[in-house]
Amino acid sequence: MSRNKPATRLTRQNILSAASRMMTRKGFEGSRLNEIAQEAGVTEPTIYLHFKGKVDLLFSVAERHMARYFLFLDEHQQGISGAHNKLRKLVWAHLRYSDINREFMSLVLFDCRNNRNFYQSDAYKLVRKYAGILSSILDEGVREKVFRADMNIGLVRDIIFGLMDYEAIRYFVTREKPDAVLDLEEIMQLLDQMLLRKYRTENQSADKRKRILQAAVRAFSEKGYAKATIAEIARRAGVAEGTVYEYFKNKEDILLSIPEEHFREHIEQLKQTFSSNNPKKKLWLFMQNYFQQYLDHPNFVVVFLTMIQFNRRFYQSRAYKSQYKYVIELEKLVQEIISNEEGVQNINIRVFRNMFLGAFTHMTLRWFLAGHDRNFDRMREIKEVATLLSDAVSAGKP
Repeated sequence: MSRNKPATRLTRQNILSAASRMMTRKGFEGSRLNEIAQEAGVTEPTIYLHFKGKVDLLFSVAERHMARYFLFLDEHQQGISGAHNKLRKLVWAHLRYSDINREFMSLVLFDCRNNRNFYQSDAYKLVRKYAGILSSILDEGVREKVFRADMNIGLVRDIIFGLMDYEAIRYFVTREKPDAVLDLEEIMQLLDQMLLRKYRTENQSADKRKRILQAAVRAFSEKGYAKATIAEIARRAGVAEGTVYEYFKNKEDILLSIPEEHFREHIEQLKQTFSSNNPKKKLWLFMQNYFQQYLDHPNFVVVFLTMIQFNRRFYQSRAYKSQYKYVIELEKLVQEIISNEEGVQNINIRVFRNMFLGAFTHMTLRWFLAGHDRNFDRMREIKEVATLLSDAVSAGKP
C-alpha cells in the first residue's frame, strides 16, 4: 500500500495539471471530463477516484494556484520591512500574479465566485488565509503608528481585495489597460490618502473626543463593557491614555456619551442629506445610499453576487449598461471633488470606481455568503466604508 501512495499522488497531480491547462485554455464550461482524462493520460472513471466531479476539479485547481501564489508572495516579501512597504509589495504581487495568470484569474472570478459551494471549499480556506496575511500587515501599520488607528481592519481588507478583483474584472470586460500592475501608483495613492496617519494628525484636537467615542464603540462591541479598558480605547483612538480623561471622567462616562454623540450626528445628517453643497459630503451620501439599497434587499444581493456579477454574460447585457449609468454618477461626484479641492488632481477616477465596486462586493459577500465575521453591525460598517472611501479622494483633513 505504501508503494502505491506516491503513484496515487502523482496521478492526482497529473489530473490537476491537465484540468488546469484545459480550463485555462477552453474555460470551465468548455472543458469536458473525458478531454481532461485524455490530457492526463487516464480514464474518466479514474478522475472520480480523486475528485467528485468537474466543479471539485475547478476548486482544486484554484486551491493549487493559491498555494503557488503564497510562494510567489513570500518570495517577494523577503527582506521587506515596515507595514507600508509590505502593503505596497502585496498589492504589486497580487496585480502581477493576475497579469501573468489571466486565464486562472478568469476562472476564479467568473466560475468559482458565482458558485456558492466555493465559499465552503478548501480553496476558499486559502482565500481566508490570504485575508489574514493582509490583516496582519494592516495591524502592524497601526502598531507602528504609520496607519490611522481608528480604521476597521476588516473593512479596509475588503476594500483592498475588492479593488484588485475589479481591476482584473475590468481588464476582462473592457481591456481598459494592458496590465493591472500599471495601476499600482494610482492604487497606492488612494490607499495612502485613506490610511496614512498624517491625514489624521492635522487639527486633531477638534475631533479627539469623537474618535475616542468611536474607538469605545468598537472596543465595547468586541470585548464587552467589563473587559474593554481605557488603555485599549486610547490605543484604538490613537491618543495617550491620559488624553481620554481630558474629555471623560471614567469608562462609564464614555459609555453614556456614546448615544448622545450618535443622535447628534444623526440629526445633523438628516439636515444635510438633501441640502449639502459639499462635494465630499455628497459622495459620502451617495455611497451610503448605494450600500443601503442592497442591504434592504438581501435576497437580491445573494442572487446578484452568486449568479449575475461574476457571470461573463452580464457585462454584455442591458442590465450592465443600466448599472454603469448609476456608476457614472459616482464618477461625476469624484470629478467634482477633483475640480474643487486642491491636491487631488492626480486621482484616477477609474481606479477609485473599481475600489468602490470591489469594496461593495467583498463586504456583501462576507455579510451574506462567506459564513464568518458574523458579529458586526452592517449599518456601522456602511458608514465606516463610506468615510474611508471619501478619505481616499480627499487631500486634507476628513
